Amino acid sequence: METLLIELTNQKAYKLIQDMEELNLIRVLKKPVKLSLLRGKIKTKMSDEDIDKRLNTLRQEWERNT
Repeated sequence: METLLIELTNQKAYKLIQDMEELNLIRVLKKPVKLSLLRGKIKTKMSDEDIDKRLNTLRQEWERNT
């Protein structure tokens, strides 16, 4: 069998893919998302909430300076 990489351009296409998988016509392989090499080198990892807080603080500082 052949493996293809497909970019969906419409949400309806995703439903069609799911239907074809249910009919055993295709098998959907989820490609793992690779983190950047730089992200792996960070010594102290931040949670998403910590990142949001830090970004909000930086934005507020930016707005005060303008």
